[in-house]
Formats: sequence, C-alpha cells, structure tokens
Amino acid sequence: MTHPRFRFYTLIFVTTLAKLLMNTARRMVYPFAPAFARGLGVDLAAITSVIALNQATAVLGPVGASFADHYGNRRIILFSLVMLCIGCVAAGLIPMYGTLVLALFLAGLAKSIFDPSFQAFIGTHVPFEQRGKFIGMTELAWAGATLVGIPLAGMTIQAFSFQTPFLVIGILAAACFALIFRLMPEDRPPAGTAGKKPGQLLVNWRQIMKNRQVLGMLSFAFFMALGSDILFVVYGAWLEQSYGLSLAAIGMGTILIGMAEVAGEGITAFFSDRIGLLRTVFIGMILTTGAYFLLPVLDRGVPYVLGGLFLVFLCFEFTIVTAMSLATELVPELRASTLSAFYAVGGMGRVVGAFCGGLIWSKTGIFHISVIAGVCTLAALACMTAGFIRFSRS
Repeated sequence: MTHPRFRFYTLIFVTTLAKLLMNTARRMVYPFAPAFARGLGVDLAAITSVIALNQATAVLGPVGASFADHYGNRRIILFSLVMLCIGCVAAGLIPMYGTLVLALFLAGLAKSIFDPSFQAFIGTHVPFEQRGKFIGMTELAWAGATLVGIPLAGMTIQAFSFQTPFLVIGILAAACFALIFRLMPEDRPPAGTAGKKPGQLLVNWRQIMKNRQVLGMLSFAFFMALGSDILFVVYGAWLEQSYGLSLAAIGMGTILIGMAEVAGEGITAFFSDRIGLLRTVFIGMILTTGAYFLLPVLDRGVPYVLGGLFLVFLCFEFTIVTAMSLATELVPELRASTLSAFYAVGGMGRVVGAFCGGLIWSKTGIFHISVIAGVCTLAALACMTAGFIRFSRS
C-alpha cells in the first residue's frame, strides 16, 4: 500500500510537471518567434500579436477558475490539461497560423485556470506555516520553463520543425492527466458553495472585492506585472541592438534568467516562512525597485548587463511567488477565486506592459524602460502598504 505522504509528494511532482509544460508552451514563442514566423510564412508582427493574445487569456481565467470553488479543484485541473493537450496536438499536427493561435490561446487559458486551482489545492492540504515552501517548490515550474523547457524546445525545433515541441508537450500533458486523475483525491467544495449555479459565481467576486487586503494584493499584481513585462519584451532587443548578440547568445541569456527565477523561488521555499510572508514581500519590492534603477548604470558591457538582469528577475521572482503564498490566506473559503483574480489582474498588467514596452523602447531606450519599471514597482509597494498595513498574519 502506498504511503499517503509519498503519494502526496508524487502528486505535487506530477502536477508541477504539468505546470512546467504549460509554462513552456506559453513562453517558448518569445525567443523563437522568428522561427515560428518563417515556418508559417507570416510576418514577425503576426507572432507578437499572438503573444499579446496569450497574455490576455489571464483576464478570462477567473471565469473558469472560480468554478473550482463550486465544483472542486481536481476537476478544473484536469479540464485545463485537456485544453492544453488539444491545443498542442493540433499545432503539432497542422502547420497553420490558425492552429498556432488556437494552441497558444488554449495554453494561456489552461494555465490561467490551472494555477489558482492548484494553489487552492495546496492551500487546502498544506498548513499556512508551510505554504510558502510548497508554493515556492511548485513555482520552480516557471523557472524550469526557461532553464529546461525552452532550451529543449529550441533543440527540438532545430532538429525537426517548429511544430514538434507542441506535439511533445501535448503527449506529456496527456500522461500528466492520467497520473493526476489517479493520484489526486476528489475534493468537495467548501460548505455553502456546492450546488450553486454558475450565475451566482459573481457573488465570489463581490465578496472578495470587499476585502481591503485583496484589493491591495490585486493592485500589487497589476503594477508588478506591468513593470516586469515592460522590460521583458525588450531585453532581447537591448542585447541584440546594443551589443550585437546572436539569437543563440540571447537564448543563453534566457537560461540565466531561468537560473535567477530558480534562485528566487528557492528563497521563497526556504526563507519566506521564517522571515514572514508579508515582510518578505515588502523587502522584495524594495530590492526589485533598486534592481530596475541599477540597470542603466550597468549598461556598459554584456557581463554587467546580464548581471543586472539576473538581479532584476531574482528579486522579482521571490517577491511575486511569496505574494502568491500570502494570497492563499486572504479569503480561505474562496481561495481559487482570489488566486484567479490575482492572475487575471497580473495578466492585464502584462498585456499593458507588452504593448507599452515596445513603444517606449522605440521612442527612447533602456534608461526610460528601467525608470518606468521601477516606478511601477514603487506603485505596487504603495498599494500593498495601503491594503496590508493592519494584516496580522505575516
């Protein structure tokens, strides 16, 4: 008979792997956009438009993820894997622009409802005192996409075609579905939410929006994501235009970003619970602001620039992941709705950042990009201060 603790850790591992697949499907289009454009015979602008659509799916996430508060996290997690599998297999078998749009749309929507449901599951089964550790471990899937998933996708594209990574992801997603279906227990919605009609899901939103801490957290998510994507969408152009780096060299820079994200998630997993989640978030915002403001000073050579980017993504990652852990306790009876709102508002910030980043870069340069990103982080700090000044559980 399988030991319950071993079964639980196996479930966390498999579900984290599924999360890594979703992140890879969404993020690999950034560095390999030219390869996708060539393979489909479209302009690069057509691919970047799909990136914006992919980020915009976060806004739709709460509609699906809030169903987890009524029908259980397990069903929503499994449904999101079905969407990922369908989209990736379609893109892997049919080389058309429309199927790429479908694949990235479904991958983005799947992630938007998967993440809050998975974290709500952890919030239900893991004590608050250990939640930062577990969510920090599962968020390694985000860094794993840049550290492992994207490099492997690049090698696969070079060896076969731009379609092949999607097909591989679709097959692995089906395997994860089967394992999670077997390992994850059927969960019941919290008392008072079961059996409600979908139209009544808006009650969840009205309830959580009355919470000042939730409003502070959502505002934080918007400004943090806005500042991050203003830089993220142009850092490749910065390295290429200012220092003449090749696509392969920029890919190596992506691995460096993955290492920074792993380090940031490690800080969350091993230190945030000891320091206190709220205190860690405030420390992280201050450090992230300083890292943004430092980038123009480091614009004097590739090693300095890469070191600055490493610092930015390290500070950003442990700040945002720790905030996710904190968000699980704001409205415990509606965790999935609260977390899906967190992702939705963050997704809105990323959409705005993606559009504004390119525009700002074309008109100015890295100095203004860095300053605006830092100011956005200061705005996030102000929002958290307003929302959490009396929050007692750190």
